[in-house]
Amino acid sequence: MLSLLLCASAWAAIPADTVPQEGTLQEVEIIARQVEANTLRLQTLNFGGVGQVGGSIEGLVRSLAGVAGSDELSSQYSVRGGNFDENLLIINGFEVYRPQLARSGQQEGLSAINPDFVQFLSFSAGGFDASKGDKLSSVLDVQYRSRNTDALPGQQVRAGLFSGRVFSSALLDHAGPRGMVYQSIAVGARYRSNAPFFRGGDVQGDLRSHAQDVQFLFESASPRWFHEVLGIAQTSTFALRPSSRTTEFGTVTEVLRLNVFMRGMERYQYQNAFLGARSRYTLNETQQFYVESSVAQALEEEDVDVESAYLLGEVNNNLGSDSFGEISYLRGSGGHQRYARNTLWVREWQAKAGYVYKYEDQRLEAAVSYRHQNGLDMVHEWVNLDSAGYSLPHQPTAVVLQGNDTLGTTKDGLRLFQVTDSRGQLVNGKLHAHVLWQRAIPETGWKPGWNAGLRYVRDSRSGEQRLSPRLSMYWSLPSRHGVELSVGSYAQTASVRELRDWSNARFLDSARMQHAWHGIAAVEKRFESNGRPFFWRGEAYIKYLDRAFPFEQDGMRVRYLGEGPGIARVVGIDNRVHSEWLPGTESWASLSLFRAQEKFSDTWTDRGSDYRFSFS
Repeated sequence: MLSLLLCASAWAAIPADTVPQEGTLQEVEIIARQVEANTLRLQTLNFGGVGQVGGSIEGLVRSLAGVAGSDELSSQYSVRGGNFDENLLIINGFEVYRPQLARSGQQEGLSAINPDFVQFLSFSAGGFDASKGDKLSSVLDVQYRSRNTDALPGQQVRAGLFSGRVFSSALLDHAGPRGMVYQSIAVGARYRSNAPFFRGGDVQGDLRSHAQDVQFLFESASPRWFHEVLGIAQTSTFALRPSSRTTEFGTVTEVLRLNVFMRGMERYQYQNAFLGARSRYTLNETQQFYVESSVAQALEEEDVDVESAYLLGEVNNNLGSDSFGEISYLRGSGGHQRYARNTLWVREWQAKAGYVYKYEDQRLEAAVSYRHQNGLDMVHEWVNLDSAGYSLPHQPTAVVLQGNDTLGTTKDGLRLFQVTDSRGQLVNGKLHAHVLWQRAIPETGWKPGWNAGLRYVRDSRSGEQRLSPRLSMYWSLPSRHGVELSVGSYAQTASVRELRDWSNARFLDSARMQHAWHGIAAVEKRFESNGRPFFWRGEAYIKYLDRAFPFEQDGMRVRYLGEGPGIARVVGIDNRVHSEWLPGTESWASLSLFRAQEKFSDTWTDRGSDYRFSFS
C-alpha cells in the first residue's frame, strides 16, 4: 500500500505584535496529583501512526492488560471476561454508539475514533468512578482537541489505495494572555476498504467494501465560558458474491478438506450519526456549571441469500503419490442455504446538567441526566441444511398409492434447520444522577488519595432503580511504591440487542438490568534499569455478577440467549511494564491470566469470553 504523508502547522507563524521575552520561571513543587481510579492514560505520541491492521485506536487498546480480541480488523474487544457489549466509549464526555450487527471486522468499517483528533485517552479495565456511564467492564475515555499543538498538527493528509485520512484544524480567533480567548475548529474525513484483507482468506468471490466518515469539533473559549460541538457521521457497506471456500483441518496424519461452492450475495450496510454540544460556565476559581445535550441515530441492515454445496474428504498426504494434496476419499456431501433480512434502528437523545466545586486538593462533582431511547429490531432469517439428499431435521412421511406408483410425501410442510422471525420495539427513558468526591494523591506522606462516589439509575422500561456506590483509595508509599484498593457496584441497562432472546426468537420487554461487583487490589513501582525509566503495575481482581445474561459469540456479534437469571464470576491477575525503549516513545508489555465462569443451572461452566490469558 502506497501512502503519502503531508504535515503543516497552522500556528507555525508568530504574530507580528508578539514581543519575545526571556526570563527564569519560578520553581514549582508538585504536592499532589488527581486520583483516576484504575485508569491508564496514553498521550498522542503513542498512537500517532496507529500501526494496527485495522488502523484503529481500539487496536492499541487490545495490547493493554486485561484486554483481548479475536479480530484485528474489528474495533471490538473483551475486557476481563466480559463480552463486547460491556465496554463504554466516551469522546469528549459524550457516550458514542457502537455497531451491533457486524459479524466480523471485515463488515464493521471504521472505528468511531479518528486518531487525528486525539489528544490523549484514558482506559479503565474496571473499578472506574461514578461519573462514568452504565457498563459492566470498561471505559475508554477519549479527549479530542480542535486546536493544533506539537502533538496535534494543523493539517495532515494520508492517502493510499485502500485507506486514507484528511485532517485540518484552524484557529478562527484568539486574544488575551496565553490564548485563553479563542475559537477553533477541526474537521477530519477518512475512507477505508477491507478488500486487501479479504483476498488472503479462505473465501473467494467478488467483494465491494468501503467505509467513510466525517467528524468535526468546534470550540469557543473565554475566561468565563467554554463551548464545544462534536459531530460524527459514518457509513459502511460490505457486499460479497461468494464463489468458493476451501478449509483444511485435522491432524498431521489425517488431513481433512472442506470444499464449498457458493452462489448468491451478502450485503451489510451500517449508518450512524452523532451530534453533541456542551457549555461550561466558570463562576470563580472554585465553582463551575455545565450543561450538555446530544442526539444519535443508527441504521444497520443485513441482506443475505446464499446457496452452497459442500464436499468433505480426506486429503492424500503421501509424498510419493501422483495425487498428493488431492482428495482421495469422500466422506460426505450436502447443501446449505442461508437467508436473512435483518434491520436494527436506534435513536437516542440525552440532556445533562452538572456542578463542580474545587477546594485545595479536593473536588466535588454532582450531575443529573436523562436519556431517551427508541429502538426497532426486526429479524427474519432461516437456514436450510441438506445432508446427502435429506433435509434436516428429518420429517415424518406418508405413503400414498396412485395406480402403479407409490409415493412418499411429507405429512407437513418443509421444516427448516433454523428459523428466526421476530420483531421488537424499545421505548425507554433512563434517569441518571451521580455524586463524586475526589481527593488528590499526596506525593509524600501516608495520607491516601481517594475517589468516592454514588451513582443512581432508573430504567422506565423495567421499572428498576439502583444505587451504585464506588470507592477507590490510593497510597503513595516510600521507595516509589504505590498501593490502590477499589470496590464498586456497576449496573448495565439493557439495550435493544440484550433484549433479543435468540434461543426462543423472543423479545424480552421486561428484562432487568445486569449487575456486577468489582473488587481490585493493585501494587505499582517506579524504578530505573540500564539508564531507562520503568513502571510496573500488578492487579488482582474479582468481578462477581449477581445478575447476568447468558450469551454466545457469533464471530464479533453477541447473541443473548434469554434473561436467565444467572450469576457469573471472573477472577484474574493483570501485569504490565512500561518503559521508553526509544527516546520519547512509551513502550509496554502486558500479561493477563483469568478465569470467567457462569452458572445458569446447577453447575459452573466457562463463559463464551473465557480467553484464559492474553499477552501483548
